[in-house]
Amino acid sequence: MEILKCDESFTETLVAIGKKTYFDTFSSMNTEETMRRYLEEAFDPDRIRQELKNPISQFYLLCENQETVAYFKINFAPAQTDINDPESIELERIYVIKGFKGRGIGRLMIEKTEKIARNAGCRYIWLGVWEKNKSAIAFYERNGFIRFNEHFFRMGDELQKDYLLKKDIN
Repeated sequence: MEILKCDESFTETLVAIGKKTYFDTFSSMNTEETMRRYLEEAFDPDRIRQELKNPISQFYLLCENQETVAYFKINFAPAQTDINDPESIELERIYVIKGFKGRGIGRLMIEKTEKIARNAGCRYIWLGVWEKNKSAIAFYERNGFIRFNEHFFRMGDELQKDYLLKKDIN
């Protein structure tokens, strides 16, 4: 498995995998209109390009036999969506193509994030996970994350709740 750090040249690839994995993960639990609006906003190529330009955010692709199978995004403070603790890294996005789930790819992304966090002198990594995404919650708990808070986010016209989970890395 190859892990590639992304720059602006990866914009189209990130838009494509972002839309696909997000749709596959959440379309059965949200309305078609909610999904359409969210995907257009969150994965707008100009938006992704701007996120790639941010020096305190990083995207990574995971590739197997030159096929993109997963991606993740990390944020250092103050680019984080919440918390903004300089001793932490936010794992904002972590998604695997449906046919590749259950093969340890998610664990690889967490390990890479932990390594980056340790090298940056951070004490923990944290993330938000939708309260209705039971399989993701179970995955994170199996990988040492604990729930410590919650926050609300807007998806389309709906207000939804994320659980905030963290993992100490020392």
